[in-house]
Amino acid sequence: MTYVNPKPGADRLPRIPASSWVLADADTGEILAAKEPHHQYPPASTIKVLTAVTLMPHLDLNSTYSATLQDVNQAGTRIGLRAGMSNKVSDLFAGMLMNSGNDAASAVANAAGGWEPSLRLMNEEAARLGAKDTVAATPNGLDRTEQLTSAADLAIIFREALKNPDITKIFRTKTLDAQTVNGRLIHLYNHNKMLQLNYPGHLGAKTGTTSMAGKTVVSAFKRGNRTLIVALMRYGSTMERASKPLYDWGFANAKKVEPVGQLPTVGPRPPVTPRPALQVDENGTPKSGQDELLAAVAPTANSSSGVNSSGAVTVLLLFAAAAGAVFGLMRWRARKPTT
Repeated sequence: MTYVNPKPGADRLPRIPASSWVLADADTGEILAAKEPHHQYPPASTIKVLTAVTLMPHLDLNSTYSATLQDVNQAGTRIGLRAGMSNKVSDLFAGMLMNSGNDAASAVANAAGGWEPSLRLMNEEAARLGAKDTVAATPNGLDRTEQLTSAADLAIIFREALKNPDITKIFRTKTLDAQTVNGRLIHLYNHNKMLQLNYPGHLGAKTGTTSMAGKTVVSAFKRGNRTLIVALMRYGSTMERASKPLYDWGFANAKKVEPVGQLPTVGPRPPVTPRPALQVDENGTPKSGQDELLAAVAPTANSSSGVNSSGAVTVLLLFAAAAGAVFGLMRWRARKPTT
């Protein structure tokens, strides 16, 4: 179902070739229009935005990390890490967001203490943000039946990413030569076509494609004093052709519609102290002398190493049928992950 509540004089909502989507104001959190905003689908590489939002504050970006066999053997898109070769953590995040490197995403998770503690942090961060449809089971978005998100959650997480200047700098970077400790260069190229085509006002995007997820994308544009976020799941066409009609409609009609919902409001992120990357051998075994670092990432008695499977979502979705302007109220309900 598509939700939109136009005022007199509003333009007709364009037809968007996507199974679900959300158009939201990044500043106010108001959802201007949406289709099946909480339907859960596999996220593909859009989960990497959550990986960056969660793990970047925990890591010293100037520290270095040596890739493991687990990292370099990740399937799909890779930036070309080599086991035992060290890279700056900042370049690993760049390779993850620009090239969508699955090896780089695995590397930042292992640099932060390993997949298990990193996924625990990611699911805790999703819960803190109110992204209750999201279950992170990998740091890179490779298909897992239990790994899910929604268009609403992609908008929530991307909104948080826009607050981090280190992430937004990567979003705006077209190319980058990442240098390993021994001098080898890894040429990074941003897969975001809207950035490469110089779309005016474009702030960044993250795409993803897998056999289970289909094509997903979340992005942001700014025109004047307004910033909009568009999240699309299982869309057709190209990312720019599928997203642009919603942006054009949103900027033209933001004042001509009543919001149909509201992204959650969250307080400031609890402060964390950035840590150097965990030093491991090729098999992922931590090297000696890191007891304090290992203790910092160890699960506590009250923490869960698994993924969050449910949770009450208290955000209310208000929608109306355009013909009658009849207001209804829909509570966003918690769902257990489908398998």
